[in-house]
Amino acid sequence: MSLRDELTGTVRAPVPPFVLLLPPGWVSVEPTREAFEELATSVSARMRAQHRPDLDAQYRQLLRRAADEFLRRDPVRLVYQRDVPGERMLPLSITAARVCGRGGASLDAQVSALVRDRGAKPLDDARFVMRWESASSTRLDGGTLRTRSFNHLVAIPGTGRREAVVFTTVVPFSAGGETLDDETVEEFGLLADAILSTFRWSGE
Repeated sequence: MSLRDELTGTVRAPVPPFVLLLPPGWVSVEPTREAFEELATSVSARMRAQHRPDLDAQYRQLLRRAADEFLRRDPVRLVYQRDVPGERMLPLSITAARVCGRGGASLDAQVSALVRDRGAKPLDDARFVMRWESASSTRLDGGTLRTRSFNHLVAIPGTGRREAVVFTTVVPFSAGGETLDDETVEEFGLLADAILSTFRWSGE
C-alpha cells in the first residue's frame, strides 16, 4: 500500500496480470530501487568498455532521477536488458506505471488532449494501445542529456477507462558530444512498438 493510500484510506485493486513478449535477454521485474541499480550497473559496463566514463556518470545521474520520480508514482514493472553481451546492450529501458483519471473521472479527456497536443494515435487497428512521443532535456553534472520517449497507454479493464497503464521507453540520444542519428532513434521506437504490440491481459 502506498503512503497516499494510507493517508486517504483508499486502496486500489492491483493491476491485473498481463503478458508482454520480450526479445531474448530482456527481463520484466518488480520496480524497486535495487532493480534500477542493476540496470545502471549493466549500462556502466558498456560505457566502460567504450571508454566513456563521462557518459557513464551522466547516465547514472539520469537513472537516479528517473528512479526517484518513477517510484513516487504508482509503479508496475521495469523492463530492460539483463543477459546480453555488452556490445548488444541498447541505451533504453521501459517503465510501466498506473495512471488514474482526476477525481475518479475517466481518462477520456486526457487521452483526447494527448491526441490533440502530442499526436497520440492507436498503435494498431484494434485501438487497444495508444502511442505518442515526447522529448526532454535534463541538466546533469558535465552537461545536458537529451532524451526521446516512446509512450504507450493501455486502459485497465473493469475500471470504466478511469485507470490505465502507461509504458514509457526512454532513449538517451545526445550527451557528452555524442548524438544518435534520427534513424537509430526511430529504430529504437520501432522496437518499443514491437514489444508493446504483444501486450495482452492474462486470460484474453
